[in-house]
Amino acid sequence: MITTICNDIAETIGNTPVVRIRHPLIPKGKKLFVKLEQFNPNLSVKDRTALGMINKAIETGRLKKGGTVIESTSGNLGKSLAMLGASIGFEVIIVVDPKVSSSALNWYKAFGAEVLIVTKQDSYGGYQSTRIDTVKKYVADNPEVYWPNQYDNNDNPNYHYHFTSKEVASMNVDLISGAISTGGHMSGIANGVKEINEDIRIAACDVVGSAILNKPFSPFLINGAGLSWRSKNIDESNIDVTVNITDEEAISICHELARTNGVLLGGSSGLSVMGALIGLQHSSVNSAMAICPDFGSNYLDQFYDEDWLKQKGVKLLECHTLFDRISTYAQEWVNKL
Repeated sequence: MITTICNDIAETIGNTPVVRIRHPLIPKGKKLFVKLEQFNPNLSVKDRTALGMINKAIETGRLKKGGTVIESTSGNLGKSLAMLGASIGFEVIIVVDPKVSSSALNWYKAFGAEVLIVTKQDSYGGYQSTRIDTVKKYVADNPEVYWPNQYDNNDNPNYHYHFTSKEVASMNVDLISGAISTGGHMSGIANGVKEINEDIRIAACDVVGSAILNKPFSPFLINGAGLSWRSKNIDESNIDVTVNITDEEAISICHELARTNGVLLGGSSGLSVMGALIGLQHSSVNSAMAICPDFGSNYLDQFYDEDWLKQKGVKLLECHTLFDRISTYAQEWVNKL
């Protein structure tokens, strides 16, 4: 075996593995695959997103070596930007809210990033809007600072359109499921995949409480998914079906795959796997792949912790209950797949 030597940490981003899942919730004779973005250096798909936006900013002169980047994040993008800042040579300021895990805070600081924590809730009871307002004020006062703005920056979906979608489409499954999140990776992947194979169906998943898919906003537990508004990067033109899944359902799916397959997933990955399982209930879908954005190790002190689950009032659902929920969602997709 030949060992590949990379010139820098960024060269290790991408080409993540795909694993076949075996579980009673998968209909007999059908296949479920998970694309594990946890194999990126910072354990999430946001390494790809950060690389795409930073490379384009450097290429266009919006960011120069030794400059400063500021970004609002619920967790993973901040790790990726902080890593690239340390590797490439620019300062990073991360704006987060109280939902961020203590391990993420230490992660940012380990790479030398500065952290600003927003504690004021917005009118919806969330924090995203106040995080963004904090970033906007900082950039207004410091115009030389570069704000990637993952929510509205077209460099985000464009990177996934050109690169990530080719990895995903190579599996040639009947359905691809993913968490819609900021719209960056899922919209870019959907557009790229459909150009390669228009017969592949695309399912976009979100958490109940998020307003991304034009639903009423209310607070939710899962990090890395959901927004109190709809970002400009959301493009549903090549998305066939959408679904909003509860915290409880997504977290329960994560526990199921950890116990039965040894795959430790983050909450947004639970949304994605639920979407794939819903799709597999349909006769036209014999194989599905869930794009799993992050690693469950980020949440060992949250929804993998029994005390945290009790504190938040989350009850893990048994397999038969999950099956009933999946079947109910599947009825909503009748005549859409």
